[in-house]
Amino acid sequence: MRYKYTLCALCSLLLLTACSNSSDSPEDPRPSLALSVAPAPIDLSGISARFSPDVPYGPYERNLFDIFLPDCEEPTPLIIYIHGGGFTGGNKERYSEEQIRDVLQQCIAWATIGYRLLPPRSDVPHSPGTENERGVIVSLSDAARALQFMRYHYQSLNLDPQNVAAWGRSAGAGTALWLGTRDDMADPGNTGPVLRESTRIKAAGALATQSTYDILGWETVLQPLVDSLVPALFPSNDFQAVAETLGATGYLLRFLGAATFEDLSTPEYVAYRDNVDMLQLMDAGDAPIFVANSTPALNNPLNFVLHHSLHALTVKARADEVGLHSVAYSTDPAWPLYDPSGEELTQFLLRHIR
Repeated sequence: MRYKYTLCALCSLLLLTACSNSSDSPEDPRPSLALSVAPAPIDLSGISARFSPDVPYGPYERNLFDIFLPDCEEPTPLIIYIHGGGFTGGNKERYSEEQIRDVLQQCIAWATIGYRLLPPRSDVPHSPGTENERGVIVSLSDAARALQFMRYHYQSLNLDPQNVAAWGRSAGAGTALWLGTRDDMADPGNTGPVLRESTRIKAAGALATQSTYDILGWETVLQPLVDSLVPALFPSNDFQAVAETLGATGYLLRFLGAATFEDLSTPEYVAYRDNVDMLQLMDAGDAPIFVANSTPALNNPLNFVLHHSLHALTVKARADEVGLHSVAYSTDPAWPLYDPSGEELTQFLLRHIR
């Protein structure tokens, strides 16, 4: 009998220890991220927050981000801003002061990222899917890595890694849209722990966006322009003809890392184009989308095409088609679009990450 009680006591002790270890064991600790703290570049008077600039997230010169971290006890959601500039310029120091102050006071962190730009020429040696990748996918991949890096270091940054939104303007808008529609790029077997992290976000905001980075698809997007608005300017919606009309042949080829128009029909380039086609990537399980475009003046034809309101209408139509929640606006009187909610960008993002 004595042995029976001893055995029972031993089993109880082992069970208690196992349960204690299971419930009290901390999550896998991540390496501490060294952050410098600098004076904020915007007015943060009355707000308890820290500003850390130029945090490296990758091996390249432009692989840096700035982050505003509110002093909050609980892990905070995160908004990532991605700058515009046609993937040929721009910088991360485009701070949205009003939004930053607003979200910091609600215990939400705010970051802005830099990324590699397009090369100056279209005849740079290029091989899709290899280390010699060229074109817009390079910039998009940098944005994904920045997101993964912040997720990996969520403990050092006091972030809630599940609640992240991204938004941007122009090129940054299309990048946020791509992050929101692209299937998760987490690579569980990668030797680099950062690349094992998810690239999915909870909401995407796109101001003055392009609808797809398969720019051959712009033939369909811009068809109403060719048909009814400016046929004298664009006698055809054929991609090559539009590029020549705009005087932007070299730029648009660089966009896809191609040297010639013929390249774009090869199997490897078709796969490349599929990978950057946000419209076809989109499905009902993707991040909800906020999109707003205002057609620019016609005095800059390339800018007119890149940011035309038809891009926003196309994104909205595709979201409705696949059953994805979206809020969309266009101020173009020829193609008006207004969401009855009247919801603005920051409200939209916060609704999905809090």
